[in-house]
Amino acid sequence: MARPGRIEAVLFDFDGTLCDTESKNLELVDDILHGMGVSVTRAELMSLAGGDDRVTLPPLLEKYGAGGRIEEYERERDGCYRTYAEADLRLEPGARELLTSLRERGVAVALVSTTVARCVLTALDRLRALDLFDVVVTGDMVERRKPHPDPYLHALDLLGVGAGEAVAVEDSPAGIASAHAAGLHAIGYSGCSLGQDLSAADEVVDSYPGLSL
Repeated sequence: MARPGRIEAVLFDFDGTLCDTESKNLELVDDILHGMGVSVTRAELMSLAGGDDRVTLPPLLEKYGAGGRIEEYERERDGCYRTYAEADLRLEPGARELLTSLRERGVAVALVSTTVARCVLTALDRLRALDLFDVVVTGDMVERRKPHPDPYLHALDLLGVGAGEAVAVEDSPAGIASAHAAGLHAIGYSGCSLGQDLSAADEVVDSYPGLSL
């Protein structure tokens, strides 16, 4: 999709886009799965990033003989809360400056995440970043999470901005699919450590300093 001629809003994913949490979360997920007797491949583990565990995980549990244990997994994972509450978190270089600059120019800024509010808000509070966003949409605020369009559509509705006037910044295939399904131009961010497939993005950037929006 073409980038809008005039951008009224920029909608950012959080994990792996504004903050390098994805690798920490996947390490935790891998430990939990091993504790359940499930040894997934690196590719299978990567496939869980950015999506809805209730959709992506059951086929893997079934494959490795642990079908029907999603509730046990979710109890242990606890939304990866330990990552957001305890890990050494930092915004990506240049992200704070970019978010501040956008709002100073009158461009609305939203955070749109699959992660639940308890985790996202804990991280934003620790990062002193809550006031950088006009709108925050989390995974437990919508019926269907990414790759469905619901999170982005909800954010656009809250902002009062049309999809043709906004862009999304994402780090995962699920996030890019969600943005496209909502009618958004999708910018892939490759600056975090996980390194996911961004081939479906409309454009790809590897850093925030110098990014023109």
